[in-house]
Amino acid sequence: MMMKNNYVEIGKVVNTFGIKGELKIVSESDFVDYRYAVGKTIFLKMRSVLKEVKVSSFRIHKGNILITIDNLLDINEVEKFIGTVVLADKNDVPPLEDGEFYIDDVVGLDAYDVNGVKLGVVSDVIIIPYNDLIEVELLNGKKELIPYVDEYVLDILEDRIIIKLLEVDHD
Repeated sequence: MMMKNNYVEIGKVVNTFGIKGELKIVSESDFVDYRYAVGKTIFLKMRSVLKEVKVSSFRIHKGNILITIDNLLDINEVEKFIGTVVLADKNDVPPLEDGEFYIDDVVGLDAYDVNGVKLGVVSDVIIIPYNDLIEVELLNGKKELIPYVDEYVLDILEDRIIIKLLEVDHD
């Protein structure tokens, strides 16, 4: 399956940390150790400008990802990156296990039930602790959140996703 552009979003710079040029990143990647490894090339999107940088250091501190880039070791040199989106080259991807997919590959898929009836389109994947949610925009315009677990996501194919809608009690 193809991703929708040349880059995949892997996080956002939310702040600096300390005075030695570390950037605090909220990751949107399940592959933190791979994406932010020392020596990796990442891209910082500042408005419409992409800046290619190399990761100089990487550590996790109290659940936060902290990196330095291009050997910039002074807070004054990196403050301008706060708020930037962190991207990686779409072709630089870690191998996936069976049953794993990239969010870009799932969003936009047509959603069907087990009987082959089209229910709608996957409009988002929401990353939360424990298990992620797939948001499906139903044909009637309503949105349904489906737990990303085997009980409800039955199969993901190249052009569609087979799901079981939640049974809602209306008593």
